Amino acid sequence: MEIISLISIIIAAIGSTAAAISAYHSARSSKITLELYKKEKKEKLIDELNKILEIGIEYPYLENKNFTNKWNEQKNSDNENFIRYDMYCNLVYNFIHKTCNYYSYNKEFIEDFIDVKNWIRTHKQNWLNPVEENENIDGYDEEFRKFINSYLI
Repeated sequence: MEIISLISIIIAAIGSTAAAISAYHSARSSKITLELYKKEKKEKLIDELNKILEIGIEYPYLENKNFTNKWNEQKNSDNENFIRYDMYCNLVYNFIHKTCNYYSYNKEFIEDFIDVKNWIRTHKQNWLNPVEENENIDGYDEEFRKFINSYLI
């Protein structure tokens, strides 16, 4: 009887060890999967950033304050440059929104990744005075609007 009891204890210990090893490998696998997911997400952000920068290089006036400061006067015009500028600003703010979500609105991390202060301030007039009156209210969540507005004070 003692041998059967001892064998039962050994089998239980082996089962517990196997379960612990399995749990460890499962947790490690989950961590690796999460890290790969975050890496892929950041690579997508970098790709999107590069595309926006390419547009800025192709159309340098989109980042020129002499141009962007004329937004209020021209926002309802048929001028192709200002139509392009409005679409460009949408790309920029959508990108900033994705970046905020990626970094959980941590300003330090966001500011290390992109020049968000300068970008928001350069395109301030477009943010404050969109073509559609409630475009930024309806298009973005409150946390993002507060984030953007924190740089405009």
